[in-house]
Amino acid sequence: MAKASDYLIALDDGHGLGTAGKRTPYIPSVGRQIRENEFNEKVTLFLKTELERCGFRTLLTAPTDGDTPLMDRTELANSRGADALISNHFNAFDGKFDGPGKDPEGHSIHVYFNDVNDRRLAESIAKYLKQGTKQVFRGIIEQNLHMTREFNKAAVLVENGFMDNEKEALLMINEDFQRETAKEQARGVCDFFGVPYVDEKPGGGVKPPESGTGGVSPDYIGKRVESIYRGSEGLDFYSRPTFNDAYKAGTLKFQYGFPVILRKLRVEGAYMYEVKNSRGHVYYVTAAPKFVKVEGSGGGTKPPSNPGPSPGPVAIGEIRIMGVAQAAIIQDRPDRLNSKNIGTIARGRTIPVTGSVRGKNSSSGYWEVIYNGKRAYVTGDYGRYTAY
Repeated sequence: MAKASDYLIALDDGHGLGTAGKRTPYIPSVGRQIRENEFNEKVTLFLKTELERCGFRTLLTAPTDGDTPLMDRTELANSRGADALISNHFNAFDGKFDGPGKDPEGHSIHVYFNDVNDRRLAESIAKYLKQGTKQVFRGIIEQNLHMTREFNKAAVLVENGFMDNEKEALLMINEDFQRETAKEQARGVCDFFGVPYVDEKPGGGVKPPESGTGGVSPDYIGKRVESIYRGSEGLDFYSRPTFNDAYKAGTLKFQYGFPVILRKLRVEGAYMYEVKNSRGHVYYVTAAPKFVKVEGSGGGTKPPSNPGPSPGPVAIGEIRIMGVAQAAIIQDRPDRLNSKNIGTIARGRTIPVTGSVRGKNSSSGYWEVIYNGKRAYVTGDYGRYTAY
């Protein structure tokens, strides 16, 4: 019987985060456009986790946020002797929302002309994609695409929906859909190579939370936890109780944290706090004392029982500046043509954000940022958001 470890799977997330034109129209419900690579990258990383759990070896053909040239992607996969390649994308038609029943919809799998192995891999994946979220299956399409033409072995390019269909566009940032898509593709790869699919274990290897003494809750429950790590890269936190980078949800800067600890878990030989942010979302962060501290725990000074409101705007996350040559302009109002430039922030740097607004004279809206303690604005095209 074949072993998954005998096979190397090349994983390709289409385009780059700043690739021109590869984004949805402005979506009022989220206050911005969604870049295609936001989906492509996430589903590719989830697919990597799925395949590695099944025993496959994986290779990322475009591991950065840049738009890696297509030739570099296929040359890397071929030079490493990859046995299959999967490229994830989101389709587009005319770049605008025409309304329900008028926009294109559905997913499709693209292969090279008359390639038996491409088609067999596509059929294996299609079997599972058609069982997931209800979408129109547009078929297996033979097309002259670089990724399927230049790769030496079985290759497919999956268009997972249409960016200019508002209902499907919102799936791009739906983590459940991203994970489901990755799982369906992984099942197809397993069938293609004749190896068993290994499902995620219930609980993900997480042990129950610690108990207090005599039925009393531990003293950290309900308290704030914050990062005491001073590294420039920040402290990672996760959407699942794991330290696997595929589930990384964001980073905490020094003295940033979460307002409520729900419980403490034993995870992969270490401890994590299950925490909740101010918007009610649950995340997981290390409980190691060298990286975090719990306010009011361990005999420290307790905060006032009725603290006053926090001065100034409150950040819910941060954006990393990209899509510009050198720096993005910081404006005093969300109006590109009628605002005052009050500063700049260099490409690659981060700045805290309070949210996003539509504003005026920008099809991508604006990020509302905190600059010198006050609200300011950066054009929506130029930031990649990470929640705290």
